[in-house]
Amino acid sequence: MKIAVLTDTSSGIDFDEAQRRHVTLLAAPIMFGNRQYHEYQDLSTADYYRLMRLSKSKKMVPTAPQISMKTVQAACDHLAQTGVTDVIVIGPSLGISGFVNTLAAYAENITSVHVWPWDSRGILTTMGEQVRLAAALVERGATVDQIFERLTQLRATAHSGFVVDSIKPLLRTGEVNPSHSPGSTPLLAGKPILIFDPSGKMRVAGSALRVKGAMADFSDALATDLAGAAPVRATILNADQPEATQRSVDRAQKRFPTVKFDVALIGPSFGVHVGDGAMGLAWCQDYRSLLEPATDFSDQ
Repeated sequence: MKIAVLTDTSSGIDFDEAQRRHVTLLAAPIMFGNRQYHEYQDLSTADYYRLMRLSKSKKMVPTAPQISMKTVQAACDHLAQTGVTDVIVIGPSLGISGFVNTLAAYAENITSVHVWPWDSRGILTTMGEQVRLAAALVERGATVDQIFERLTQLRATAHSGFVVDSIKPLLRTGEVNPSHSPGSTPLLAGKPILIFDPSGKMRVAGSALRVKGAMADFSDALATDLAGAAPVRATILNADQPEATQRSVDRAQKRFPTVKFDVALIGPSFGVHVGDGAMGLAWCQDYRSLLEPATDFSDQ
């Protein structure tokens, strides 16, 4: 058995990192009108938000279609030519994308390898950390079952929250239904707070007058996990807003001086859902702690 890990750019992983970790990375497609771009290939995050702002005057709405199954199949066939027998495909949460379900239904058409779809129940950092864990376990000779066992452990610790200027993009894409959220009507006039629940569904969890207040609420939730025994990794996510992000980092670092906060961009594939002006905080158990003690699974 030779295992490979495949994911897409909605994990927040770029092509340089994917190459270092021996991960097969597919670029998520982004549509502006009739023109198709590919995340991190011919559309950087900065260019995406610039285009988004320009397109508002033209009432041009960006969309993020699913990666085609033919693209996934071609990637799997290529991996098979290198001796790979099994491909773990880590996708964005079923709560915001039907990719994993589509792949599960299509997988029988891919005969060159055994395809194992995995619902990360997250996006960006929480999805990317699962990719990093899976890649590290493959390097250590773990089986698919062993990898899924550790992924389940990591996924259970994942949390992410976002504050956005408006939920209009989410209403347009159908990813949230405000009628199912408490106090939904006032939220449309404020800064909605979005969270991923344990099942991976994104929902409106409240509102904030300012981004600072929402980030403080997320930090309160983070504090609970930091009090536990397992080491935690935290990331501040932003829609290409360096100054506001630095202020959030400074506040978080002051509150949690022993925690190193990473910073990552909300790329186009998720920016389609949350719009420009979004900011978030994501955290989970440090995936490296699930590799300890250093285990060579190939000896088991």
